[in-house]
This record gives sequence, C-alpha cells and structure tokens, in this order.
Amino acid sequence: MINKNVMEIVKAILHKGEWLLDALKRVGYTMIPTNTILNKTLTGLGATHSEIYSKRNSIIIEPNVPVILGKLNDNDYLEAVYEKCTPYSIEKYLKMDIPYKKIMTTPESFLKIRKAAQKLNINIYKDYFCLFDECEKLTQDVDYRRKISQPIYDFFQFEQKAFVSATPLEMSHPEFERQDFLQILIVPDYDYKKDLELIVTNSYYKRLRIVLDNLRDSKHICIFFNVTDGIGDLISNLGVTDYKVFCSDKSVKKLKNRGIVNTYSQIDYPLAKYNFFTCRFYSALDIRIGKYKPDILMLTDLRTAQWTMIDPFTEAIQIQGRFRKKGKDDITYNSLTHITTINPDIRVRSKKEIKERVEQFISNYNLLKEHHDKTADDCKKEAILEDIENLKYQDLIDERGEINPFSIDNLCNEERVKTYYQSADKLYQAYLDTGFFNVTYNNVTECVGDDDIEKLNNTKIATEQRKQLLCLIVRLEEWFKSGNITFEEKNMILNQLRLQLECDYILTAYNKIGKDAIVSANYKKSLIDKKVKEYDNAQAQRLRFSPKVLNEIKAEFSLGIYLPKEEIKQRLQQIYHENGVNFKATQDTIRDYYDCDVSNSKEKPSFKLIRFKF
Repeated sequence: MINKNVMEIVKAILHKGEWLLDALKRVGYTMIPTNTILNKTLTGLGATHSEIYSKRNSIIIEPNVPVILGKLNDNDYLEAVYEKCTPYSIEKYLKMDIPYKKIMTTPESFLKIRKAAQKLNINIYKDYFCLFDECEKLTQDVDYRRKISQPIYDFFQFEQKAFVSATPLEMSHPEFERQDFLQILIVPDYDYKKDLELIVTNSYYKRLRIVLDNLRDSKHICIFFNVTDGIGDLISNLGVTDYKVFCSDKSVKKLKNRGIVNTYSQIDYPLAKYNFFTCRFYSALDIRIGKYKPDILMLTDLRTAQWTMIDPFTEAIQIQGRFRKKGKDDITYNSLTHITTINPDIRVRSKKEIKERVEQFISNYNLLKEHHDKTADDCKKEAILEDIENLKYQDLIDERGEINPFSIDNLCNEERVKTYYQSADKLYQAYLDTGFFNVTYNNVTECVGDDDIEKLNNTKIATEQRKQLLCLIVRLEEWFKSGNITFEEKNMILNQLRLQLECDYILTAYNKIGKDAIVSANYKKSLIDKKVKEYDNAQAQRLRFSPKVLNEIKAEFSLGIYLPKEEIKQRLQQIYHENGVNFKATQDTIRDYYDCDVSNSKEKPSFKLIRFKF
C-alpha cells in the first residue's frame, strides 16, 4: 500500500470560481504533469477538458462509454474508442494530419489503440500523454470487471502519464513508488461542503415513499441505485410512468423484457420526472441541468444486495458531482439524500485476515499446479485444470497471470466500506470524516421495522427464523427497558411477531434460559428443548422446596395416621399445580418432605407420616 506519508504531496491552492489549471499554475505547471496522482478534491474542475485542449497528443482512459460519448461534442477531432469501434477507424484517425490527436477510450478497448499504433509504427508511449481518469474505479470495479486494469502495464510504459480523480483511493501497485509518482492535492481555500441528509431506516419502502412524497413537486428526481431488478421493482411498486432508466446495454434488455421500456445505455435528454442510474453513471459523466435543478436520492438496500452500498468517500462525492452548473450558479441540485439500511451482522475482515486469505489462495493454487505438473495421466491433468480455473486465485491475477495489486486493493476497499454499514453511527461518522458534507443525520430505525418482518416472512429455515426472532425479542426488551417504547407498544409488536410460527417457542425459551443459552444451542430445537428442560427441572426443585410450598404441604397433611399413597400423591400434585411447580409427583415424592412408615397392604397401600423434615 502506498503510504501517504512517504509519497511526496504537492498542495495547490484553488480559489472560488477557478479551474484546475489555475491551481496547477500556482505550483509551476501549465498542463497536468507526468507521474502524478492528481487529487482534484472537487468534481467538475475541468481535468478532462484541459487535457482535451492541451497542446500534446493524448490518450484519455475513461471508466465507461457514456462518459466518452458525452465528451464528443467538446472537440470535432476527438476519437472515441470503445467496443463498437473498428481497427480501421482508429488507424484512419492516427493518420490524420491534425496538430494534436485526442483519443478517449474505455480500459477494455485500449488494446485496439496499441495494436493500431504498432501497425503504423507509432510509438504511443513516447508520443502521447496518457491520462487515467476516475482512477478509483480500477480498485472498485476490478472484482466484476476484470479487464478494467488491462491497460495498466501500458500505462506505466508511457513517458508522460497521470492518474486523476476527485476521490482517488490508495493504491498498492509497486510501480507508483518505483517511478517516483507524487500526489498533487488541490486545496480549495473556500467552503465547498455540500448539504446531505442521511436517513437510516429498517422500513425501507415506507421511508422511501415518505421522501418521494415530500418531493412530489420536484421536476426531476435522480435516483442512484445499483441493482437493475431493484430499479424495476421500484418503478412497478411506485406505479410511476414518467421515468427513465440509465444502465448498461445488458440491463437495458433485461428491463425491457420486464416491461420497463424507457431504458437507455447513455444519457437521454430531457430528463424525466423519475430518473434511475446504476453505478455505470456514478462518476466522470456530465449530466446537463435544464430549466429545473434535480433532487438527488442515493439508495442503499442491504436486503437486496450488498453492492448497493454507497461509499461516502468516493461514490457519494462523485454522484453529487455529476450535475454541471449552468452559467455562474454553483448550486447544481436542490437536495441530496442518502436512504440506507444497515446490517449489524455484516462480516468485516481485517487487513491481516485479507493478507492471510490471499496467501492461502496462492498456496492452494501452487499445490494444485505442482500436482498437475507431476501427473502423467491426461485425464487427471484435465480434472486438475478444471479445479484450478475455479480457484479464488483466478480472481486475483491479471492478463499475464500475475497477482494484480488492484485486486488486492479491491478486497481491502470492500471491507472498508462494509465497516460503515455495521451501524447507523458508523455511517454517519464516515460522512463527517470525508470533510465534504454538512450532514443532517436522521436515524428513523424502528424497534421492529417493515424490513424485519419481511425478512422473517421470507425465511424458510426454522433455525434462521429463530435467530432473527431472538434478535428482535432482545431488541424489543432493550428498547422497553431504556424507555424508547411503551408497555403497550411492546405488546403490540410482540403480537405482530407472534404471527410467526416460531415466535411463541423462542419467546418462551428466551424468558426461561436467556439469549446466550439459545445462541450456544445454535438455534436447534433439540438442544434448546434440552436446556429448557434442565431449567424447568431446576426451577421445579427450587419452587417445590420454597417456604410457601413447604408451609402448604405441612398444613395439608396430618401426622400419625395412615393415608393412602395415591391420595397423598394427588393432594401433593394439587399443591404443585396451585403454586406453578412444574414437577410430576409420584407416590414416593412425599418422602422428600416427611419421615414415613409404610403399609404395603394390597388393598390400599398407605403411608403414616411421622415427622416433617423441614
């Protein structure tokens, strides 16, 4: 991991109303300098724009196609390279007689540029400046988009190159240190913080409807939510008709098959009343503001998918920066709101654990590889290769078969973000720690929310339902004891929980043996029943020798006369029943209380009670 304290940091002051180049000139640069990680701090400072108009040949790597298509209007001589681009068109562009060539490409299509240049004997590493825009995406997306890091070997071969973003993440690639990269940090000398409302809830749809109802007069609501099916569900559940969905080509087809017809793989103007964006549109893209400013909603629904988590340090900042100011107006939207659920049980691994896991992945691979190389049987070799291909190790290597540092960074980054979603307070603190937001914190978590009930209804495994119920029962008790809910509210919620099959069972067990005993039984009925039985026996033993029960037994029976054993048993059982003693009396139980003489008459076996032991 690059240590921020080791890499040199150059700070460049930015005044209000200035652009990136204005700040760079203060530290001696007229263009973006080479071997730098440029931390812009703010979005929309014109980094890409400045490179498009710089007096040098440039290759600009952008994270997604919509970003590239959005820039095409900026320059008539700008060449866009992405999936649909042919080798012929690239070669034709490289042959053009223009002062400075400007190529924008997705990471996956960079290879096309390299091949075309090689064919034409053009040394792009010497003749072009390479700018990797929104560089945090290398770390964030490499787990599901392996080829995003494909150009990295080429990038480090360029004599002139830079990474740029308003939200760069730390990166562990050794070339940054080897090539003496420095960080340029843009430091605005004015208050640039944005207002944000953070709403934490466990009644997701209820809270979303409330927020949308409050925005009913908004002309444009822009909703950032990284689940295609979830967007489809929202549109269906809300019954909206004036909408547009912006997502990948694959997701466009998926949604249209569901009847969600207004779907696009790039920005389509004018914006609708409701506009939905997947993570493809979280960064880099410029969204033009029309007559009306939008209201922005960021949604995290951990019930739906973990990848709906918004990172306060990157994605939240990038999302609010998608909307470009009109004229001199610095305010580009009306409101910014993040509605989220949290998961206290989310598993977070430490950096040490990640390191150990990676070492084990490598070890597993080496063992199988060694076994493969030593095996002579072709059939066995083929089987081993199939296993190797399915190893987690395969997710960590690049196109050369080497460990990809960005894949390791990705594992660490995922755990960092998960940490925030363990509690509402942790997420709130993360937003404060960004230094970018004025946060209005609205924790509307209910004791038992709609999401909790929905989760119970959808849980078919009995042990899992018991686990969830126990969690809710304990929370209910804690809220009541702390005065957050009344006795009546507690009973109302309990009655709602009792609609679940396992509720009365787990509630009875909880009241008897407590939370820890149920957890230690792994929520298994047989083990819980055993612990409850042990508890009941211990309770019965305690109660049947309590002073009250002893006094009643002493008063019930006379000394010195023979009483039928069966009668004694029945009278003793009645005393137990009246005092809530869960113990089954036998004919000999009376001996626990009295010294007795026995008459074993066949007609009527009897006891004569001699002395009361207590």
